[in-house]
Amino acid sequence: MFKLTIVTAEQAVYDGDIEMLVAPTPDGEIGIMTNHHPLVTKLGPGAIRVVKTDKSEETLFTSGGFLEVNKNKVILLADVVEDIEKIQAEEAVEARKKAQEKMKMTTNEVEREKLDQEIRMLMMRERLAQISQFSKKK
Repeated sequence: MFKLTIVTAEQAVYDGDIEMLVAPTPDGEIGIMTNHHPLVTKLGPGAIRVVKTDKSEETLFTSGGFLEVNKNKVILLADVVEDIEKIQAEEAVEARKKAQEKMKMTTNEVEREKLDQEIRMLMMRERLAQISQFSKKK
């Protein structure tokens, strides 16, 4: 068991003891368990899976941020964190389509790079929302 704290610029999202954390990094997913070695890493967009001490799981979406592990304490600083069960798939699709339309109209290379990163993040968010809705139907 170790302590997990998840915060964004707006709020503390999670603060409690857990058994395991799986988080996305730019190079793939990373799993954290009790007594993990010290680590600081960048987060990529994707699913954060929290396995609680009662073995229940919570899945969150993050757009990216940073993760620090030290002495059975994990701090996850994220740009955006959302409960994937609360993301509406239709709204996620619309957000992605808007960003893609904006990309078509943009000629500035710096702006195109930012939009490309935003579209990738929105695609991941959309995919997780669809998976969550599919899982609810079972």
